[in-house]
Amino acid sequence: MTKAFSLKVLIWLATAFTVLFMLAPAAQAQLLPTSQSKLAIEYTHSEEKLDLETARNLSVAQWSPLETDRASFGYTRDEYWFRFKLESKPYDRILHIAYPLLDELTIYLIQSEGVKTYHMGDTIPFSERPIPTSEFAVPLSENTSGEIYIKANTQSSMRLPIAVRTEVGFFETQMNRRIAEGIYFGVLLCMAVYNLFGFIASREPEFGVYSLYTLFFAGLMLSLEGLGFHYLWPNSLYLQEKGIPIFGSLTFLTAALFAYQLLELKRYRYTWGRGLMVMAFLSAISLLIAIFASYRISIHVLLSMAVPGCLFLLLVGAYLWRKGFLYARIFTLAWCSLLVSVVANSLGYLGVIDSMFIQRHAIMIGSGIEILLLSWVLAVRYSEQRKERLEAEQRHNRELEESVDERTFELQVALRELQDVNTELEQKNTEDPLTGLYNRRYFQQHLERELRRTLRRELPLALLMIDVDHFKPVNDTHGHLAGDQILQQLASLMQKHAKRAADIVCRYGGEEFAIILPETDVADAEVFAAQLLEQIRETEFETDAGLLKITLSIGVISTSVRIFDNVDELFKAADDALYAAKHEGRDRIAVQ
Repeated sequence: MTKAFSLKVLIWLATAFTVLFMLAPAAQAQLLPTSQSKLAIEYTHSEEKLDLETARNLSVAQWSPLETDRASFGYTRDEYWFRFKLESKPYDRILHIAYPLLDELTIYLIQSEGVKTYHMGDTIPFSERPIPTSEFAVPLSENTSGEIYIKANTQSSMRLPIAVRTEVGFFETQMNRRIAEGIYFGVLLCMAVYNLFGFIASREPEFGVYSLYTLFFAGLMLSLEGLGFHYLWPNSLYLQEKGIPIFGSLTFLTAALFAYQLLELKRYRYTWGRGLMVMAFLSAISLLIAIFASYRISIHVLLSMAVPGCLFLLLVGAYLWRKGFLYARIFTLAWCSLLVSVVANSLGYLGVIDSMFIQRHAIMIGSGIEILLLSWVLAVRYSEQRKERLEAEQRHNRELEESVDERTFELQVALRELQDVNTELEQKNTEDPLTGLYNRRYFQQHLERELRRTLRRELPLALLMIDVDHFKPVNDTHGHLAGDQILQQLASLMQKHAKRAADIVCRYGGEEFAIILPETDVADAEVFAAQLLEQIRETEFETDAGLLKITLSIGVISTSVRIFDNVDELFKAADDALYAAKHEGRDRIAVQ
């Protein structure tokens, strides 16, 4: 299966997933005109807790009409009361409050024969609910009439979508919602199990972290929808209260670790990687706050971190997108989908947006698409890693075959070189102790081997001799420690610039360096040198004496220009080119 075809399949799945979620509420909306009674609801609120008698004795002026049956007041410490008249109907009905995150909910049905009271909420065991649903529902038998008072307290967002439905309308609404939730959590479970198996088979850490991320996100959504309290922890009032901030913090923690493992930012830009570690650290702090602090504090901490966290992951993906990586594009689209849904959901909880559909389904739709896309990112990244490993293995095999051929052809020379290498390994004298580059001795031996291979196979070989301009004044002015720090950083930059495995960077001596570029003609060598020269001009080197800048003089020679019979001729030509660059004013390239 090609990447393009697989991407089309994933997009189709995501589209189908979105359509299914849109159909469920649409079906529900079609039922409302015939299954929901129109209510004239009034409400009031108080900083102090009231009893029923006090609420009934409030003056008419203290009650306000509710413009919509979906009351939404954001985060508040006030106690809210609602009341409305219930007309008699010759069939059974259900009073339905379609919002699961209420700490205390008391419903009073006042009739001529007395007051019937229902106590519900997250602070009361689930088994005490009159109707076992993840939301709140109270049965109303046929011909029931009277006045209904509702009292609500919560540390979460104060929302009360109040409806009186027929039994058929209620259960059809529940069925539509459960179908949508079943599809959603089925997708999450499949992704978690699939990536867990991927981790077991490949031992790649990103598969394991992503599996945990999916499970924690499922826990977050179970808490948001009240399904966890319904099915998984009906007797755990602590987990019901703390579920959203705990699972939310774990979700962002694993998201940061997953992105760090998947994107390998240390290969491209270490700053982004440190940002992800900061995000993980803040998520861990948020988790501790969620465990020990009140819900009101922990949920605000989580919401304040949610949007910036998603935005930062989006910026990371956009950065790698600009680098041209296919998986980064999918990664960016995934987090963009989740960011939009998190923003919409956060605004809904804060009371800025008055939409139950957004609050109940935005995160489901956005996160469902995000989960599918991230799973695809993981598959694409793993496929690229396998391809890279295969190419590296094939390249290694080719180099091994060439090495065998060469050593078969020059057996005696190979044995002598092997003895020299063993001696050098024992003495550890092929490495320059200051910069970690190859030293002068290794440079001479390797250059001789490459020149022989070049002559035998008729391939070009380039040699660059490099000298740091005016380095002695740097040592005299700022001290030898600053000079050593510059040489160390310069060595690291040159090592990164020489990207091919066959390219060799050596410290020839003092502030002089050499780079051997196999299979490189003079034009490519000159481009290589020019890019290196420009990079060094723009780099500020960090030293104990402050930020310092240097320039280089570079001499370039390649066997594509002329034939060299031995190493001495090749080295002399490169050294002459370096001398010419210094003589012409330094900070430049000279080509022989």
